[in-house]
Amino acid sequence: MASRILIAENDANARERLSGWLGVAGFACSITDTGEALAEARRHPPDVAVVGVNVPEDGGMWIVRSLRNQPTPPGVVVMSAKPSMEVAAAATRLGAVDCLPWPSSERSIVDAVRRAAEWRTALSAAFGRDQRLREEVDHGREQLKATVAGVPPEIAQSVLLAVLESRSPETYDHSQRVAQSSAALARTLRMAPIEIRDVRSAALLHEIGKIAIPPRLLSRAGGLSDHEISILQEHVAVGAGVLSEVSTLATLAPIVAATHERYDGTGYPAGMVGESIPVGARIIAVADTYDVLTSRHPYQDPMSHDDANAELVRAAGSHLDPDVVRAWMQMVEERRCS
Repeated sequence: MASRILIAENDANARERLSGWLGVAGFACSITDTGEALAEARRHPPDVAVVGVNVPEDGGMWIVRSLRNQPTPPGVVVMSAKPSMEVAAAATRLGAVDCLPWPSSERSIVDAVRRAAEWRTALSAAFGRDQRLREEVDHGREQLKATVAGVPPEIAQSVLLAVLESRSPETYDHSQRVAQSSAALARTLRMAPIEIRDVRSAALLHEIGKIAIPPRLLSRAGGLSDHEISILQEHVAVGAGVLSEVSTLATLAPIVAATHERYDGTGYPAGMVGESIPVGARIIAVADTYDVLTSRHPYQDPMSHDDANAELVRAAGSHLDPDVVRAWMQMVEERRCS
């Protein structure tokens, strides 16, 4: 199927010439002036828009901005009868695929439109992949909720951990280690027994939302797109949401929801800062970071015990709560001396 091209140009002669060249090249063209361009784009969404622009502030650039803000925008080629660095810079900022002077040769125009069409095809494919990922996560979330809804609340934790172990033994083992270290750290901080119990349980379940994440994202060693990273990060909210619906686990949900927050506010999902982050989550963050640093991964060799502890100290005040890191180092020293 031929790519649909919208030609938005106020010069009638230019419109006709462009339409003729692109028609011969196999594109299906609709032509309009800049005043009617957006209405035409709504009637017949284009794959590529060729837009005439003279200065960065004129209506043509406003059309470019409006088209590029569409959920699946067309590839845009800007043409200017008064080419300048300002026009080119403005077009680039708005994401135009090409910016050409007018008049240009037939070959230059056709090549630019082909590049823009290829860009649009790649974008559509990426959008389709993103939609499928979103659907997979939504389906995984609903399955996880159905799993806990179908068992007595008092065994929900055991069931969730059994599912995690069957889906991702490495994640299950990681959670077990983090839970052991988190409970020990909570004891070092002289927390009450019921608080230590909650910290341990939250640590066991802090990765439970990963059951809903497509396995290919969990196993890939880097190279994730921004959208894939955002999907992967949703495991925190998914896990907390599932726990919040189980009467015996609901008190753990705020802790799990905050395990990837950072002390300086640069974490996710809420950008919480300092002591607004639940203390249980701050404890788990230290234990989790240590275990990640000292475990083998496809993308990194494990750090030594001492190097990992030095890294925790460096992260104190930014990623990690400095008071919790000090307690960790106290715990390490006590173990060394015992």
